[in-house]
Amino acid sequence: MATIRNPVNNNTVIDLSPALEVIKPKYGQYAESGLFTEQGIVANTHMYKVVDNGNTKMTELTSRVGREAMALDKVRDKLVTMGSITLKEVGSVHVEDLIGVSNGLFSLDSPTYQEETVRVLTRLANVGAANKEYLLTTATQGKVLDPRDGSVAIDQYANTGTAQATATITAAPTADIKASIAKLANQISELNGYNGNVGTIEVVLGETAFNAIVNHPDFAALYQLAFTGLGQQALQQPLLNGSMGISQRTQYGYRREFRWDNFLFVTYPQKFRRWDNTMVNVVAANKGWTIVHGVTGLYQVKYCPAPYVSTFNQAGTKWLARSTGIVDDTHTDITLETHLIPFMQRPEMAIDITVTTV
Repeated sequence: MATIRNPVNNNTVIDLSPALEVIKPKYGQYAESGLFTEQGIVANTHMYKVVDNGNTKMTELTSRVGREAMALDKVRDKLVTMGSITLKEVGSVHVEDLIGVSNGLFSLDSPTYQEETVRVLTRLANVGAANKEYLLTTATQGKVLDPRDGSVAIDQYANTGTAQATATITAAPTADIKASIAKLANQISELNGYNGNVGTIEVVLGETAFNAIVNHPDFAALYQLAFTGLGQQALQQPLLNGSMGISQRTQYGYRREFRWDNFLFVTYPQKFRRWDNTMVNVVAANKGWTIVHGVTGLYQVKYCPAPYVSTFNQAGTKWLARSTGIVDDTHTDITLETHLIPFMQRPEMAIDITVTTV
């Protein structure tokens, strides 16, 4: 629930959930996709255990009646503790902005003031959504980055004592690109270890990398079938299990997709603008990384309580909106904030991919 402190009576709050629900922010490709398991907690830190079961090693044959047996290696575990990070934006509703617009005397209960509050809240929601999407998208790569300057806020590789794995997809016209993709699938399976089967392996690619893969001769036959009477049907056959790098318009922009085997190759449709107006892409033109679906708890967000008396000992929420009340007899400030811990529980599953064409 999103609420603001009532500017007239500070002992009460105004629920802004209906307003936030009708606002459709421009960002949220992964933050709003259901990829992350979300949970509100009552602390401002989160701890979990990383268990290393080691490698599966075979043992020797023993006597049927003997008592000797080879002992398994002891399981190694490590506790990982992370603190919350904070997103907070503030906007203002000024009496000056309502002069000539409001009918009658200025009132915090007037429709004009409420409309201006929703307008400010909409701007705050869009900024907050961009910040959160950036945090969660970088979290799927193992390191949560600060939206302002790209500095590391949460480093799961350092926290878990692991290193980022790398892979190369060779997309030169004469290369066996399917072999590269099969090798990547085996690599993910090995990294997943004892944690069960994986679902779809999503590979987020830069435009150059995506074009190199979908235009490779190994997949050209799929496209040629589109010119036959069975073109579209052929592309949908499970046996072929491929599609033509379809461009889809989503709420968050145009996203191109290509399916092959258990892989979903995609482009990332959103661009980010830092505070200094620098444009940022989350993936370089010839690069990519893996997002592994179907592994329970791999991507998580913990929402921590805000540091206020009114939220003490309460589970954190996605967003909290508050108002200062009337300031200097001229305006009210509205703050939208969240205190969260976004993380990838096993960051080694985020494989850094380079696509080459030579």
